Amino acid sequence: MKDWWTIYLAAMALSFILALVFTAICRKLAWKLNILDKPLSEGHKMHSDATPLLGGTAVCLAWLSTLLVGLFVARNKLDLLPSSYSDIFSRGNPALNQFFVIAFCAVSFVIVGLIDDRKPMSAKFKLFLQALLCFGTAFAGLRVSFIPEPFSASLVTGFILLTILNAVNFLDNMDGLCCGVGAICAGAFALSAGLQEQYLVSILATVTCGSCLGFYLFNCNPASIFLGDSGSHFVGYMLGVCGVLVTYTSGEVHQSGYPFIIPLLILAIPIFDLASVIVIRTRQGMPVYIGDHNHISHRFVKMGFSRRSSVLLVHALCLIICLSGIALIKANIAVMVLILSQVIALLIFMTILHSRQKFRK
Repeated sequence: MKDWWTIYLAAMALSFILALVFTAICRKLAWKLNILDKPLSEGHKMHSDATPLLGGTAVCLAWLSTLLVGLFVARNKLDLLPSSYSDIFSRGNPALNQFFVIAFCAVSFVIVGLIDDRKPMSAKFKLFLQALLCFGTAFAGLRVSFIPEPFSASLVTGFILLTILNAVNFLDNMDGLCCGVGAICAGAFALSAGLQEQYLVSILATVTCGSCLGFYLFNCNPASIFLGDSGSHFVGYMLGVCGVLVTYTSGEVHQSGYPFIIPLLILAIPIFDLASVIVIRTRQGMPVYIGDHNHISHRFVKMGFSRRSSVLLVHALCLIICLSGIALIKANIAVMVLILSQVIALLIFMTILHSRQKFRK
């Protein structure tokens, strides 16, 4: 177990460095290819300068390159790794098949997002493509473990992935917000899965965290490159996958008594933002897919905070709740009830504060 943490740190460092390199390259390439987010191109966007949109490509390349390097080392330089790794990276291991499915769908989401960034798709067609890849992931065998029947588990998994994907996509509305939340949530998944010896999800989450952190240096206010739909789709998909896989038990008793509550708390901020925006838009008679300024970050701005401070506040809330989720790994029923009560109280308090501000279309 101790050997794994050195691998995690190395993977995070490599993905972080590669994200810096690929982001710098993609930023220049976006200008040459005119893949830019033009000022006020949509009513809910408020940036003043044309900004490169290839951030998702950079994050995905850093993530994929790091994992391929790790796979190469594991397959060809196994003597450099601890002896406990031999079974995990052996040929025919189900984890490898899962990785290839995840990698294929992750890259596919980046491609779908890139197409949408260049020429916006209709909301229905984009939702169809999202559902195709999310349910395809589930029926390929990556399913939640708390439902024993495969078909039902696949349906629930596909819905979970689709929900988290769009929750994170909705959250990409201010400089550094989405990739920052992605890094925090991925880091929490890496830690919680690592403590439970779920190595596949832990390494996936670790590399996702490192890639998002490297990109964050270019994306924080004022951003010199945006994630775009390609990036928010990629980050959302990976967080959804981590949320599903962290409940994986391989037929053994799960070490946590609350396997489905942990990912729910880790992803609480994206889920809460999605739910609150849907409620607001529905009450206003607006389609839920039409962008507006009623997200958590926007409501902090309406309270008088700067955009940079609003993003940091959302990051702080996300970190606090993620740490609460990690604490559930070794918690008893009384501590679990206390933690859930604190998180619910925090979200209610934030809702009351925000409700004093007038929502706008």
